[in-house]
Amino acid sequence: MLIRERLENFDFSNSEQKIVTYILEKKAAIQEMTTKEIAEATYTSPSTLVRIAHKMNFSGWSDLKVAFLKEEYLQKHFSEINANLPFQRNDTIMSIASKIAALEKESIDDTLSLITHDDLQNAVQIIRKSSYTSLFAVSNNLLITQEFQHNMSRIKKRVEICSLQGETIFKAHLADPSSCAIIVSYSGETSILNETIQYLKANKIPIIAITNIGDNTTARMADCVLRISTREKLYSKIATFSTDSAIVYLLDVLYSCIFALDYDANLQLRISTSKMIEAGRSSTVDIIKEEDHASR
Repeated sequence: MLIRERLENFDFSNSEQKIVTYILEKKAAIQEMTTKEIAEATYTSPSTLVRIAHKMNFSGWSDLKVAFLKEEYLQKHFSEINANLPFQRNDTIMSIASKIAALEKESIDDTLSLITHDDLQNAVQIIRKSSYTSLFAVSNNLLITQEFQHNMSRIKKRVEICSLQGETIFKAHLADPSSCAIIVSYSGETSILNETIQYLKANKIPIIAITNIGDNTTARMADCVLRISTREKLYSKIATFSTDSAIVYLLDVLYSCIFALDYDANLQLRISTSKMIEAGRSSTVDIIKEEDHASR
């Protein structure tokens, strides 16, 4: 559930409700306002804002404000392209191509706006300190995570993906305590994944969640949460264009940050390995030719 929805549906006291109504009306305008200014505008007290934050399960008003403003940013920056129905039956093929490109670009921009330095650093350090990473996802999310596994393997970083949904619980139960886990769940309410998290937590395995911007079970149980663009309905859509782009982007960011921890060695490893194993590859297109083949 989004923060706005939680604020609209929670049973607040009269003074708390005045503030909630105010911030829901002002939206992004509260960004530059202090607790004192909001309290004065609503004839309440700054401590009331803190109480609201605690009722929303935030440590303080600042954390609630940041999360609320992130949601407002996404709502404000949604384009006219509907993430669920990005094109219509009468669109030309070039119009479809343009709309899909715009949607995927915006989904990446949305996801970038949701990344914080501390969350990303936390995720990178969890992976760095772990002997290997177990990645759990279902359906199409499971398919698109395989590129992350592939890239990580090329720099000798082990990522295990459980491709059999019925085996995820066993894999979580048998996971080595030195490992970590990544859970990819757009809804954050996939039963098999949340049950998997419980077994991971029992083994004291650090958990990184990739999920939507709202409050959900997966996010609450994870040690580190990375949010993705949240535009799509669960079922009423042509495809998961927006979500797929956001997840792939975020996994690419994680891989790149891990790569950068030992940039020179990893770059040399990738180049030397590919050069040796793929020595027979060639091209007639100059732009993609390797330098040692360019003069041949």
